[in-house]
Amino acid sequence: MSLQTFGIWIAAIGTIACYSYLWKDNVFFQAMEHIFIGVAAAHTVTMGYHNIKSMAWTPMVTKGEWQLAVALLLGIVLYTRFFKDISWISRYPIAFMMGVGAAVTIRGNIEGQFIRQIRATMVPLTNFDALVIWVGVVGTITYFLFGPISNHKAVRNVSLIGMWTMMGAFGAAYGNTVMARMSLVIGRLQFLFGQWIPIIK
Repeated sequence: MSLQTFGIWIAAIGTIACYSYLWKDNVFFQAMEHIFIGVAAAHTVTMGYHNIKSMAWTPMVTKGEWQLAVALLLGIVLYTRFFKDISWISRYPIAFMMGVGAAVTIRGNIEGQFIRQIRATMVPLTNFDALVIWVGVVGTITYFLFGPISNHKAVRNVSLIGMWTMMGAFGAAYGNTVMARMSLVIGRLQFLFGQWIPIIK
């Protein structure tokens, strides 16, 4: 048995063990669940060691980039949380990571999800698509700002348009999620019946 054939058999057995949960919770699914978590943890540790070596230790030793020692030291300090007397020291690198992560996330979201959405909404009403987007945006904003507190019939009607717009958006997002999961299932079935048991081509 070649190494490729062995890998196909392992992948097929793992796939069937995972899908066995559809029948009921069983030993095969639990075993595969533990194997997956163990392999993922081992991969994470290996990649972490490789990243420390290639991105911090090697540049410091070979290129003299000693400023990377600050990041390495902050990473080491994280492990002080396992020692009760000095666990408070680990708050500093955690606070630094949270601050940097929040700054990067906020900056990306403001540009990608706020400014670009406003720019995409403020388009000339020269076609039907632009008109639908404009009506949906105005209706949704009206729903959130004035819908619950207004008794005016026109405002309530515009809010109703916003509610239907949100329902359509949520439905489209859910449908996209289902289609993504179905594509994964189709890929697994193609693997099982195309490579493992070559019934289909």
